[in-house]
Amino acid sequence: MENMSFMIEYFEKKNEKREKILKISRDIVKDSSIIIRKIQKREQVSFFELEDKLLGISNLCLDHPEFIKYLQAPEQEYVEAKVYYHLVFENRFLNYSNFKNVSIENYILGLCDVIGELRRKILESIKEDDFKNAECYFFHMENIYDFTMKFDYYNLIDGLRRKQDVSRSILEKTHGDLISFTENLKLRTELSKFKP
Repeated sequence: MENMSFMIEYFEKKNEKREKILKISRDIVKDSSIIIRKIQKREQVSFFELEDKLLGISNLCLDHPEFIKYLQAPEQEYVEAKVYYHLVFENRFLNYSNFKNVSIENYILGLCDVIGELRRKILESIKEDDFKNAECYFFHMENIYDFTMKFDYYNLIDGLRRKQDVSRSILEKTHGDLISFTENLKLRTELSKFKP
């Protein structure tokens, strides 16, 4: 029987690398959530650390391409956070060309998740009677939805159909909220005319 020590060593090192990748992946997902919460409060954030961690995972996957699957969640969360940030602070949509080392699949899936964050901003704007911002965020929401719906490669992009369905539901619900808000504003404007 061939000496198996080198094989055992190979798998031990491979497993160590996998565990390291999983830890970094979890950290990126957690950090992205924190960044999104900060954006919601209109706090400035930096993406350098997230980008370094993503690059770190990519480098760790060089010897084991099968580990690339562990980039799915962190890349999607990163795309969601960064696109959301630029919409809120710069009113600017980030195209795929604005991202380095992110797969096209994860870019599209990450965009779908931005729709949920935009709903939060719209509801916040409605609460503050800020029709202009509510309308602006809804405009971005519709554009992102229309863009993601152009892709129907469900056999190539895992989870796309589900995310598109969730996005559609959020869009329809938010549209209803905006209509109610607009009608309420009109009513209050009319009633204010009768105040002494």
